[in-house]
Amino acid sequence: MKSVKELKKIVLQRMRYCWGENTAIFFITTGGAAAVALVWFMILDLMVSMGVADSSARRVDLSNGAVIAVTAVSLLILFGIAEPFRYGVKWYRLQQVRGNSVQAGSMFSCYGSWKRAGQIFRLNAYLFVKRFYFTAPLAIMFAAGIFFVNKIGTSGNNAASSAAAVLVFLLTGSVICAAAAFNCRYAPVSYLYVLEPDTPPKELLEKGLKISKGKSDYLAEAVLSSAVCLPFCIFIFPMVFAVPYLQMIYTAAVNEIILSEQQEENAVQIGKQESEIDKEYEHN
Repeated sequence: MKSVKELKKIVLQRMRYCWGENTAIFFITTGGAAAVALVWFMILDLMVSMGVADSSARRVDLSNGAVIAVTAVSLLILFGIAEPFRYGVKWYRLQQVRGNSVQAGSMFSCYGSWKRAGQIFRLNAYLFVKRFYFTAPLAIMFAAGIFFVNKIGTSGNNAASSAAAVLVFLLTGSVICAAAAFNCRYAPVSYLYVLEPDTPPKELLEKGLKISKGKSDYLAEAVLSSAVCLPFCIFIFPMVFAVPYLQMIYTAAVNEIILSEQQEENAVQIGKQESEIDKEYEHN
């Protein structure tokens, strides 16, 4: 596999040809999320005017079933709309890092086929089930930690409140790191789908786990070594450049993992063919 330094160089070279498209992806993504949030707030305001929700309560009131339902439906709608686009973007970026110039409209190709959209949601269901046994205990632990930390923070003791804030920060960081490390195992799966869309989800999962075995460190190194630009994102505008760059680095790293597996398989096939030829030669 290429070194991370070589990977960055290739990505910078390729991004000269697709900066505009990557910037458009960033604005479409953030704009879509903002639009859903706006609709959500408008619906909650409507619920307040109808007396369903309390105007003095928090926007996310976990004691109000109607608010929870609206939040859940909003997230499901966002997920349903965004997933075909997300997979189209993966295919587009994968082609770009491989040196293939493709039309920007290909990012929306999954919307043109009910079959493709169904395959995407089916694959996501498989991924959800596989991740659930790890993420569910993690989420429970996180929720329990936040609950107890809040109890400490509301005790009225300033020292205890400061300690609680530090604990929240450490707990959040630990959960994010653990989830990211676990999800590296499944990183190639969605990219394998855009390369082999007619392959059953179960086979894609098995192949993805096989490919990523022992190579998660490479993916983490590629992303972390490029994350030095993230602190500048506090100024908002640099996000337009930093986020697409990191996403392209991530795609390039996954592509290297996939290609390395293909090269290993080809080497095995060539070895078998040479062995068969040698056996046939010795027999003759």
